[in-house]
Amino acid sequence: MEVALIARGTVPDDAVLSVRAGTIRRQAAVSSGRSFRFPKTAIKENPLKVDILQQIGSAYLVLKPGEEQYKLKFNTDGLNCEVGVKMLAEGEEVKDADPEAKKTESTAGSAKEAKDYLESHQVLQFVQAVLQTVIKDKPADPWSYIASHFLSGYDPHEVRTSLDKPPAKPVDMPEAPAKEAPKEEAPKEEAPKPEAPAEE
Repeated sequence: MEVALIARGTVPDDAVLSVRAGTIRRQAAVSSGRSFRFPKTAIKENPLKVDILQQIGSAYLVLKPGEEQYKLKFNTDGLNCEVGVKMLAEGEEVKDADPEAKKTESTAGSAKEAKDYLESHQVLQFVQAVLQTVIKDKPADPWSYIASHFLSGYDPHEVRTSLDKPPAKPVDMPEAPAKEAPKEEAPKEEAPKPEAPAEE
């Protein structure tokens, strides 16, 4: 099954068209003109779910060696969030289905002590990523922008959100008040019987 956008209508150019058939979702920018192909089994999934999504902000995340927590400040006023990045141990890496899609690692070695030192501490990778981000974003104050990435996106005196939050303490349920035993009513006194008149 193939789904294609024939006419954009009133949908903005910068919007994203998302089509879901069951558990399979396909999406692309409206301006790309791409069509979406689904397996034959998706025909049984009727109706299809179509969403129009729109980007409200974007930011770059420069990975810093040894850092697991970052704050992202988007290009929209006041829009920010914190994310965690955890490097998987060897053997836990997700294998790419397409070997050609993997980025080839550079095998060129160097005998220079300075280069070996920088590579062992991953300084070159980090600085190159920061410079590429500066070129793409072209900030008005590149020095503050670069400093922000060296601080993982946080302000110098900003307190980070703790990754290891203590478990919430169980709430003690209040004990139900003890019910009072019903009070026994005092026996009612019988009214005195009238005396019979005396015989003359």
